[in-house]
Amino acid sequence: MMLPFVKNRVFTLLCRVILAGVFIFASWHKAMHPELFAISVRSYQILPVSLSNLFALGVSWGEMLAGVMLLAGVLIRPAAGALMLLLGVFIAAIVTVLVKGLVIDCGCFGPGGHSSLVSPWMLIRNVLLLAAAWVVIRYNDGSFSLWPGDHRHGSATS
Repeated sequence: MMLPFVKNRVFTLLCRVILAGVFIFASWHKAMHPELFAISVRSYQILPVSLSNLFALGVSWGEMLAGVMLLAGVLIRPAAGALMLLLGVFIAAIVTVLVKGLVIDCGCFGPGGHSSLVSPWMLIRNVLLLAAAWVVIRYNDGSFSLWPGDHRHGSATS
């Protein structure tokens, strides 16, 4: 059963703005200090060290680009889809850390005191962000967009 407010234009726009804000904020310090973010990536013990720098650069700038695209309303559905993919990777990484019992800083919001230890709360937060991205993909109607790209006509209500 779908909750009726999920299709609401204002709710969809709110999801889009929240996603944009979270990912622009999250990417800023990572993009400005990629070497420190690469160290956070290594602490997950998932990727080989040789790929951690490339991954750190790709994630930080990918988050920034997708967030700006969502905020500006440029190719909204592809931007939200890219964030869904990133969130899937983040969820898998968090589960891996929790299962291994590692105690590490998540690196979620980059260096500078905005991050915290990986916890089940982060898993919940990322699942909620994943749901918000799905809402944007499914119900975006192009409102307040510079170039919405493909959008769902008539599926959102005011």
